[in-house]
Amino acid sequence: AVVGALAAGVAVLALRPPLGAWPSLQELRADYRTGTGEQRQVALSQQMTVQMNTQTRINVLAPESIELLGGEAEILASGARQPVTVAAGAGRLLAQSARFNIRHTGDAVCVTCLAGAVDVVWQQRRQTLDAGQQLVYDDGAAQAVTAAAAGEASAWRTGALSFVGKPLSEVVDEINRYRPGRVLLRNAELGRRLVRMRFSIGQTDGALAMIRDLYGAQMTSLPGGIVLLS
Repeated sequence: AVVGALAAGVAVLALRPPLGAWPSLQELRADYRTGTGEQRQVALSQQMTVQMNTQTRINVLAPESIELLGGEAEILASGARQPVTVAAGAGRLLAQSARFNIRHTGDAVCVTCLAGAVDVVWQQRRQTLDAGQQLVYDDGAAQAVTAAAAGEASAWRTGALSFVGKPLSEVVDEINRYRPGRVLLRNAELGRRLVRMRFSIGQTDGALAMIRDLYGAQMTSLPGGIVLLS
């Protein structure tokens, strides 16, 4: 019984590493993946280029077709005769000549068209996004098309992170995608506070100091890159 319990515990740790301390089995099995803070460009064909952001995993289904298992990527479709396709969560994206950003975190998928046009197929429904438009869907629902915040979705491509009117909890979640270790937000009221911030991807510790100084957070640094905000 003890051996069985230990084996089960090891399996859980392999599937869900604590605080993201090491890659999960799903990450290791992906055709392409990026680590914390890493970005990578993959040219799958003359018609499809994928710029992968931090903590991103993709599988290649065909030269012009991928599945985004998790993370974020910018896709460039360069005049393909047949649409390039991206599967993500419960939906699928198709584009012939477009540049778009797709983010898949948890169950939610956010698609932002940056140039050209991209079709989003979700549960037999098809919606076309033009440049500057955004759509979010998950397994249970697809939201209405909205105007994307200027420069926010693609800020990471310029080495920056931008937040306008976002809860501080979302800022902390995003910092955790780029920074080794873990930032733990222990103040729910602070986490709900709406903030406006822009900072360099390489200066996440500076962003934490900004949160401390501007929003009155108490910051405690622990070994292993662990930071407590309260």
